Amino acid sequence: LLPFQRRVLDDLLDENALCVVARGLGLNRILAEVAQICATSRVLVFLLHMTDEDEAELQEYLMQMRSGENTDEAATLHIINNETNAAMRSHVYRQGGLISVTSRILIVDLLNSVVPVELVSGVIIHNASRVTAESIEAFVVRVLQQQNRDAFVRGLSDAPEAFTVGFAPLEKTLKVLGLRHVNLWPRFHVEVQRDLSKAAVPVVELRQGQTKAMVEQQQAVLDCLSAMITELASTTKLLDPETINVESSLFRYFDAMVKRQLSPYWHRLSARARGMVNDLALLRRVAELITSYDPVSLLEYLDTLLLAAKPSPGGAPGPAASWMSTDSANILYAAARARTFRKTTAEQVPPQTREALRGMGLPENIIPVLEVPPKLELLGKILEEIGVANRAAEAKGAVAGPVLVMAGSAKECRMIRGYLASLHNHVTLDFWQQNEGNSGKRTIKTERYPRIMVDMLQRFFRRKAQAGGIRPSAPANQPASNSMQRRRHAPPAKRRRVRGASATAGARGPRAAADILEQETSDLALQTEAISEDTLCGDDGYLDDGRADAPGEFDACFGLLASHESVVVDWYGGTRGVLQTHRPTQVVMYTPDTGFVREVELYQAGGAELRQVYFLVYDNSLEEQRYLSAIRREREAFERLVREKAGLVIPLNDVTGAAESPASMLLRAVAARSQRDARDTTETQPPQQQKRVVVDIREMRAPLPSLLHAGGFSVVPRTLVVGDYVLHDGLAMERKSLPDLIGSLRSGRLFGQAEALVRHYACAVLLVEFEVNTSFSLQAIGGLGADISIGSITSQLAMLVLAFPRLRIVWSCSPYETVQIFSELKRRVPEPDIEKAVAVGQEEDDVDREALYSQGPIALLQSLPGVTQKNYQVLARTFRNVSAICDASKEELKKLLGAEAANQLHSFL
Repeated sequence: LLPFQRRVLDDLLDENALCVVARGLGLNRILAEVAQICATSRVLVFLLHMTDEDEAELQEYLMQMRSGENTDEAATLHIINNETNAAMRSHVYRQGGLISVTSRILIVDLLNSVVPVELVSGVIIHNASRVTAESIEAFVVRVLQQQNRDAFVRGLSDAPEAFTVGFAPLEKTLKVLGLRHVNLWPRFHVEVQRDLSKAAVPVVELRQGQTKAMVEQQQAVLDCLSAMITELASTTKLLDPETINVESSLFRYFDAMVKRQLSPYWHRLSARARGMVNDLALLRRVAELITSYDPVSLLEYLDTLLLAAKPSPGGAPGPAASWMSTDSANILYAAARARTFRKTTAEQVPPQTREALRGMGLPENIIPVLEVPPKLELLGKILEEIGVANRAAEAKGAVAGPVLVMAGSAKECRMIRGYLASLHNHVTLDFWQQNEGNSGKRTIKTERYPRIMVDMLQRFFRRKAQAGGIRPSAPANQPASNSMQRRRHAPPAKRRRVRGASATAGARGPRAAADILEQETSDLALQTEAISEDTLCGDDGYLDDGRADAPGEFDACFGLLASHESVVVDWYGGTRGVLQTHRPTQVVMYTPDTGFVREVELYQAGGAELRQVYFLVYDNSLEEQRYLSAIRREREAFERLVREKAGLVIPLNDVTGAAESPASMLLRAVAARSQRDARDTTETQPPQQQKRVVVDIREMRAPLPSLLHAGGFSVVPRTLVVGDYVLHDGLAMERKSLPDLIGSLRSGRLFGQAEALVRHYACAVLLVEFEVNTSFSLQAIGGLGADISIGSITSQLAMLVLAFPRLRIVWSCSPYETVQIFSELKRRVPEPDIEKAVAVGQEEDDVDREALYSQGPIALLQSLPGVTQKNYQVLARTFRNVSAICDASKEELKKLLGAEAANQLHSFL
């Protein structure tokens, strides 16, 4: 570890604190050191919020650090997931050590006393920026600190931007985790700068210019984004102009930020407004692909967007994207095609070239353009330069390592590998060229294309032929419009757009220019259907590795490369610790990334000998803007956190919980957040005995169980067949969030759940719970229709009430209000019988009978309409096989399933 990393580690070991480290400064390495200390049977430490990749990396590190003499079984990372049964979990808990467990499993085991709380040493929360007051992690920390005040809590995060969203997010996170201290380690920290500046990395920054078509595409996407954001802001009147702008739209967090600002009114937004939110995500994706995809892949992606908005054969068209009807979209689609190929007439192509195009599986009346991404060509030159330098260094006795090329995505990684594998493999084609001096004469001009680009174009036309085979092909001798040949250079003012793609000066008819372009491409593709697929590349569009068929050819074609001749291509989300794994002496950053820049600095400061680092970026591009904006956002986030830390005030009782009961704390929160309850909560006295609520285990992901526990309730998680919450033996609730309510009404699942509630409980309740800070209205007043409609939510609710008159519906504006509702319903009623609540809806011998069922017919039975996981056993016990069910009358089915389910099943049969 570097000195500043040891300081971070010491701070984590000294006190309960939240540690926020800049991205790329080795947070996982520091976590591994903490894990090594905790991986012993003398302690029991839980690790939360770990991804599969984090667990694999940490497990590998602990195995490497484990000495041969250490036979302690706990000296490793134990992973508990949904496949670990209760008996095994109990054994692992009592064995001790470091345990990575999902938050839902841990809270259930804590509440069911499966975890020996007295043995717990503490909990480490990874990615602590995601923890909120309603999250399960907050529930875990609260239960653990109430039952074991000696347990420590540590929070780790490398996302400082997440602590700047909303009002005082840092203070809220500290309160939720029960912490009073926060340690901030930005890149501009004095100790970080001192340690990293001792071994400067030799960097060569290469700013590659974009092609004219790429600049046109980039500007077109920016214009579309600007127009979409302006239209969405004027339509909804809900977006913050300081955070929702064109610059922020270039980042992946933008989609979540827009949805977060619109979430309180999301269910009331029009279909057009929701479509615009999705279109913003698509446009952001297109902006990324302009610099990261090759022209053929980009054209194929844009083609799929256009086809998605078209109606299927005999079907209705999909929702039209508003940005597709703009002139900017016209330029985007025209430039994408101009970078790939141009359509011409067969007479404009020499006979031998037409024959060559047919042999390659391409239409004979096109002129391939196949613009190679400029950075790919630059990368080839850099690798040749590195090869010369490494051979010269080897001649002098110096040892060189491999060259590491880092890309931004797996797709980009495959593109680089394919290009380098065919770097010197080209296809040459001859085309007519008009002489400038004498217009009557033509000469032959030879064009060279990279083999990989030609193969990708073959793949593109093959897929177009397969997808467009149902369309009638245009006559083979139909001439192409001259205006379609020079689309790339047409002035933007003369471009017209009807719907869906680019229009040119010659396409002013009722058909959209995008439809014309797509139809022309499909017609060209249909001419290639008869071409053998043996001439095409693989499904991924890139060249396969060569094969040596004869045994004697293997040694001539394959062998071990020297380290200085090896080129390793990886991406930032790929191999963890790629620098330590391959130990390169030259690094080429094909795509700029802030985190990896810091990793290179750490690698060099740790004693490595990097000879050169090449930093590639498109000049004046969206790629460069994203990189610079990411650095600025991180710096501003840390500066804000530093200021907030200086004025941080956290009451002592919010951390220790010693001065105030959870019930009174919750009541204050309810009084502050509830939109309906204006009563004086100071008169409410905390109950002398905890009230019990039996909760379905599947509901433990929701915030309500956590808030019930904070409100003084005893939460008992169990697997319930009927209902989600059992308040007493005669009252059960089925909780539905707003999206779940809409989905279950449309699927009909809610009718089966309501029928089971009414059948088994005297008081059956449907709880419709809105989220915190969400508009407490089902739909806008203007959306209420005068007629009954099967697609209307209010009409479906009316049908539900008419079908089940005994069903009661309770509306709650937030989970906090639901706690108050539960308190009212629990007054002067007996506590629920846990075993009875679990037994409702299932027979005592279900487990024995389950073993007698044939799994094939049972799977078929469960897939039928009206048959659910809760009622299929009734049919299986009554009828011998599926054929007998098909012969049953509607009346017989009604006696077993109820009216609604029986009608669905009988109608289907």
